[in-house]
Amino acid sequence: MITEITESWYSNLVEELQDIIVEKRFEHATALVECYHMVGTRILQENDNFERSKIYGENILQALAKSLGRSQRTLAYAVKFAKLYPELNMLPEGKNWTWNHIINKYLTDGTERVIIKKADLYRMIKEIKELLEKEWLIAHQDFVERNDPHKQTICDFIRYLQDQFNKITQGVEV
Repeated sequence: MITEITESWYSNLVEELQDIIVEKRFEHATALVECYHMVGTRILQENDNFERSKIYGENILQALAKSLGRSQRTLAYAVKFAKLYPELNMLPEGKNWTWNHIINKYLTDGTERVIIKKADLYRMIKEIKELLEKEWLIAHQDFVERNDPHKQTICDFIRYLQDQFNKITQGVEV
């Protein structure tokens, strides 16, 4: 009897907590969408002020992103969202959405865009060059030691990759 009461009590507690979690997650998702809609709307209102938009121009999103600690892309999505849907109830799916869902379904072509910083790009170029050189040295050493024609083919292929990579990155100082 005590086990049944305990199991029943525990099951009820788990169910209640799951309901709370689901409800609060939904509220959070909705609040985030509403937040970015309000942000986008407010930025649009400021851009309607000719004098201010003349001063800040397109740099307004960059400046705001820095001041707010948000990405410029997120603010651009917020502005686009507010333009496309001046009223939140205009969304095709009512209020059953998340910010990421809105971005992927309505504000982009659905593909995630990766932004690579210049410093990261230079680091990657340097690492690729070093890797190709290292692999060529290993393959060349194997070729010299074993006189294996297969290793010569690998060396030739790595040199080809190096040449192609150098053409692509021509003019990029690392």
